[in-house]
Amino acid sequence: MGINYQLKAEKGKIEDELNSAINRLISGCEKLDMALAFEIFSDSSEFLMMGTDGSLCDYQTYLKNNIDYLSGCESFKLITFDRKIRIINSEVAIFSWAYGVEAKLRTGDIDIIDNAGASFVFRKIENTWKVVYYHESSVPPKRNSPPRES
Repeated sequence: MGINYQLKAEKGKIEDELNSAINRLISGCEKLDMALAFEIFSDSSEFLMMGTDGSLCDYQTYLKNNIDYLSGCESFKLITFDRKIRIINSEVAIFSWAYGVEAKLRTGDIDIIDNAGASFVFRKIENTWKVVYYHESSVPPKRNSPPRES
């Protein structure tokens, strides 16, 4: 049961569009540009996110949690280890991403996540790929704190 011929012809285009979407997410996070970082997510009741702690949240909660964290960052760096795309059909695809994070906080602390993974379920909505489901997993972050003056 392989991918149908028409979908095979679209495969490269779909992969390019999804890679471009994830690259915008990465760029937005690294620039601390919240609008760019989160434009790929569907602002709809269809969106669902499962966090590293097993919690489920809607788009508004997901957005607020990320804006709260990134607003406390001086810099944010994402390191991609691997990415894979599985095309379900011309309207649905899964993007799997293995990555690491280094975030320098405004407090001077540095959060490091050596290994993280994310699964994005994309659906084509009004001719644009949007994330309707997002699952994140990672090892707990290591926080390195600079020496504090006494």
